Amino acid sequence: MNEDRTIILDRFLKSIDTLYNNIRFWLSPYGLSILQEEIEIAEEASGTYKANKFIIQDDKNETIASIIPVGAWVIAANGRVDLIGKLDKVIIVNLEKDGLLQSPSVKAGDYQDTATKQFYKGIKQAGWYWIEDKRRGKAHLLDKELFFELLSEVSDYEF
Repeated sequence: MNEDRTIILDRFLKSIDTLYNNIRFWLSPYGLSILQEEIEIAEEASGTYKANKFIIQDDKNETIASIIPVGAWVIAANGRVDLIGKLDKVIIVNLEKDGLLQSPSVKAGDYQDTATKQFYKGIKQAGWYWIEDKRRGKAHLLDKELFFELLSEVSDYEF
């Protein structure tokens, strides 16, 4: 793996650790247990690498939900994890401040035009985001309140 790919992968793995530390802190008052299991992820850009899956369990050791890293090389993001419960799954992506920009070019004869546009709206800082509406591209920073809302949605667990 070349140096640029190593940097991207290291950044992704560190961002997952930061996410897990935040979630651990948010969950601490609720007496839920948190397990980490090592998984392997295979991506064309990096080959196979190891990352940690995060499992949230209740006081009866039943799984409420899992957070599973999907990959570092994701279109329009710096990585993706899935929050999976018994009812549903939501996708959470790591984004840069102001979002990733696309600059499509159109060329017709001597005429050329380039338009720059953001993939997602609402990105004020770098971090993990939930994309509410893929069509409209509305992103929400994953904070404690949103995390609990999404966790309840995918698992039907009430806090």
